[in-house]
Amino acid sequence: MSYETILYDVGDEIATITLNRPAKMNAYTSTMGAEIYDSVARANADDEVRVIVVTGAGERAFCAGADMSMFNDNIKAREAHREEPGRREVGGSLPYLMRNLTKPTIAAINGYALGVGCTIPLLFDVRIASDNAKMGVIFPRVGLMSELGSSYLMPRMIGFAKTAEMMLTGRQYTAAECLQMGLVSQVVPFAELKPKTRELAADMLQCSPFSLMMTRRALYQGLDGTLETAMQFETFALEKCYTSPEHKEYVTAFLEKRKPDFRKLKK
Repeated sequence: MSYETILYDVGDEIATITLNRPAKMNAYTSTMGAEIYDSVARANADDEVRVIVVTGAGERAFCAGADMSMFNDNIKAREAHREEPGRREVGGSLPYLMRNLTKPTIAAINGYALGVGCTIPLLFDVRIASDNAKMGVIFPRVGLMSELGSSYLMPRMIGFAKTAEMMLTGRQYTAAECLQMGLVSQVVPFAELKPKTRELAADMLQCSPFSLMMTRRALYQGLDGTLETAMQFETFALEKCYTSPEHKEYVTAFLEKRKPDFRKLKK
């Protein structure tokens, strides 16, 4: 399948989704939203993919927010009492898709990440930023408010006070500030962003896919549950892991003094 606003590539068990409107600083459109959803779902269903990465094309921006022409079209449609284009339906379902993936995800933030360009990375498991990145929940400055579940996710990532500051000021934050508050886990020089992201993905590829799937599920369920429910799920999931072919493969490989080959278990 070909896409208009993104690039999709699979190599070395890593699916890379690149927001590809560099002349417009990768500004978000309804088409891009639908294509992000489709490409993530596609990668999750592909047995040749074990890690999903999203980034932006060019050196200036991951995604500098929504394309103003889309907002203008929405305003005209509302004023004419026509249905709004399909952005909301697709955008609203993306958080549910991301929450229920079976594979780990990484957002490589390569420049400005503003508005929806800031909230999309919140849906990914790990965020790594280049040193020229800036993130901002700029919605109130354009007469809107945060979306994609960000009012739920961000306080759980960086705390209520910092989230309130970001969302009620609409200001932009440097990569260093984002690292300090825990919004990203690493900041690297721009030239090192791609190799560092691949290195992080390669570390994930050393892990058992089944273990990663269960661990990811436990982490997200933990956002809503209690210590008791977390322990109950961990007990259930760990028993599943103990009896998995991947755990047996690791133990066997260790005893045979070789690297485990989880990939062969898919065949």
